[in-house]
Amino acid sequence: MRAMQIVVPGVCAATLSAAFCGGLARWSGRLRLVAKPRPDRWHQKPTPNTGGLGILIACAAGYVLFGNAGYGAVAVSAGFLSILGFVDDRVQFPPLAKLAGQAVAAGIVIYSGIILHWTPWYGANAIITAVWIIGTTNAFNLIDNMDGLCGGVAAIAAVSGAVLAFLQQDAQRAMLLVIVAAACLGFLIFNHKPARIFMGDCGSMFLGFSLASLAAASSHRGDSILDSLYAVPAFLYPIFDTTLVSVLRSAAGKRVSVGGRDHSSHRLVSAGLTERNAVWVLWSIAAICAFSGLLVCNHPGWFIVVTTLLLAGFTAFGTFLARLPGLAAQPQLQSADLLFRASKADSAPDCLPMS
Repeated sequence: MRAMQIVVPGVCAATLSAAFCGGLARWSGRLRLVAKPRPDRWHQKPTPNTGGLGILIACAAGYVLFGNAGYGAVAVSAGFLSILGFVDDRVQFPPLAKLAGQAVAAGIVIYSGIILHWTPWYGANAIITAVWIIGTTNAFNLIDNMDGLCGGVAAIAAVSGAVLAFLQQDAQRAMLLVIVAAACLGFLIFNHKPARIFMGDCGSMFLGFSLASLAAASSHRGDSILDSLYAVPAFLYPIFDTTLVSVLRSAAGKRVSVGGRDHSSHRLVSAGLTERNAVWVLWSIAAICAFSGLLVCNHPGWFIVVTTLLLAGFTAFGTFLARLPGLAAQPQLQSADLLFRASKADSAPDCLPMS
């Protein structure tokens, strides 16, 4: 694969994403396509949450122009989930309804032949693949809780996946992942603090699903367990944050599906970091994890050492974060109508909505 075969699709996707996200940031407020403040969420002003549409349009255009119809089941299913997420951003589906939609999308991908070959039995592999795709989709949805966090982690995972696909000589998958990474970068222009637009479920579910499905496809060519395991480190931070929140909420007698200001990002802020610094710390962790996967891919003998170090690091980090308090719910906010009118004068938010 020549460099221009990657650069041109990436530049197109980034440009389209930036253009559409910029336009959506400007016009969504007038259409009231916004995330309204809530006591358990971070931002304090109604903020457009249509950035996922910009990411979707950029990726769809890149796929049509450069994708050569490869991984069609992933593209169609991810698009379906993105539209489902856009509607959910408006009407708030119950968790089971979203889970059902994710299960249908995952089933389509598995039926197309993309499956993790981790056991000798097809049924077990299908279940493992479904859990992987659905779990990762929701993990990215949960880390969409602070300016730039989800988009940056998704870009890092996509770049890592593209390099891995290139090493595995899967040019088609590498190109698609470059398009996803570029679309995230275009979105981040308007989402890095102070964010002018959020991606919403429309974007977070699309990114999580696309990345998880393309990672599962890494074992499709050689039926090797290691081929797909190399991709896992890039997803360790979203998995870690989801596990941390689930364990701590369950221990406190709270429902895991109910949002709160108790994610790893919020706990770092409670320790004294600024929001930008907290995001940069978590981006750095995601990048280290992604690099670890690529390192092991080139040096398989390091697999046990790298895995042990990552597990020990996340155990220590989780223990540290568990000792920090989550951030209390915000005081009662003004009415949404008053805030909406105020936001027209100053539309810059403090941060992304809490998942």
